[in-house]
Amino acid sequence: MRHLPPPYEPPQSSGDLTRRLESLLAADVPTVCPVYVGLALPVPCSPKHAIATHAIAEHLARRDVEALPAFSKIPPRRLRVLTAASWGRADAVGTEVDHLPPDLATGLWWRISELCRNSEELTPLERDTAGTLMLRLGYPEQAARLLGITDVRAGMPALPRDVRPEHALARVTVSLQLHPRPALVVTQALRAVADPRLSVLTRLTLAGFAIPLEAGREAGSGALYETVRLAEQALTRLIDVDPAHRWVERQVLQSLADAAVLRGEPEAASAYLDRAAMGAMGMRPHGGLQRLAWDEELLALLASQGRACRSKDDVEGAVAATSRMPGIAPYDAHAWAAHGYALLAAGRLEESLHAYEEMLPLGGHPVAAAAFHLGWIHESRGDRRRAQDAYAYSHSIDPTVPAVKERLSSFC
Repeated sequence: MRHLPPPYEPPQSSGDLTRRLESLLAADVPTVCPVYVGLALPVPCSPKHAIATHAIAEHLARRDVEALPAFSKIPPRRLRVLTAASWGRADAVGTEVDHLPPDLATGLWWRISELCRNSEELTPLERDTAGTLMLRLGYPEQAARLLGITDVRAGMPALPRDVRPEHALARVTVSLQLHPRPALVVTQALRAVADPRLSVLTRLTLAGFAIPLEAGREAGSGALYETVRLAEQALTRLIDVDPAHRWVERQVLQSLADAAVLRGEPEAASAYLDRAAMGAMGMRPHGGLQRLAWDEELLALLASQGRACRSKDDVEGAVAATSRMPGIAPYDAHAWAAHGYALLAAGRLEESLHAYEEMLPLGGHPVAAAAFHLGWIHESRGDRRRAQDAYAYSHSIDPTVPAVKERLSSFC
């Protein structure tokens, strides 16, 4: 067998999501972190992004959002829904904040719900923070209302000139999630990068958002190359920017690197990431919240470095980059998955096995991906019984993934 398995890619149609949730409800793989369903206090094994989400909620509840740093990474859209399903709670996967079952809703949850219902009493910054929080919690419709998006079918919303970069990112992410043609939102964001009426920071935020999405869809498009040119040009104008917004520069460089990987330009990707790393070296986070925001950003940078190394067949470089991720976020399944895959690509099967096994106690939907890769490792080592058991376990959690079905069928 070759070293690498077929991509583990859960399909995203509504029918596939329904099947996924039905299986997850019965799979008995409860997510250990309770934050996303009801805003319960983080537990010792909560991932960093959940701790950040809870911190945002606490500051909003206290009307103290000015003290929040920029959290530039938005958790996956369906994290709350998948968490609730992993607990066997079909009654908690709805789309309305107020419909969460009372036994799951904390006092903080009800306080946030109350503030969102009475959003006219919030300051513009508080409303933007509330909208971003709803997006992190998996309520895009409520996020759209709080962020002032009145017609999601229009595509990318108008952006206030003084909008903070993280809140501009929230607005376009909401539009991407709710629009019936997400590619249109990406196209509009690409065009907006050239709009002189927007601030340089906002245009760069849009570039960081749209470039990797467009590269994943059409790596050689003229619109992509023009946006890359405009982003590089705009980066030269970030001279007197507030240091608190420097993350935008680093995020754009990471996006340019990811796009370069997709375009088959690994050396260009490495050059962009070197610039991002140089900028990151000057960061000196003060306090717990800034440290959280910095950790989120650093995880994304290391993941990009791993992808860039693999694209130029530097498998040991990818291992070195991703090896830092579990140390930063030991309870983040995605950190272990990135490192496990890098080890797998390097042919270091035993170490990869241990990395994927670290995902299992964290519970939830990521267990399905971990089990699939464990099955592949067992099969690569000639242990067909364990491989079949692992594939079957993965399929019992999420029966929609073609790669799992393909490997299971080989045992028939």
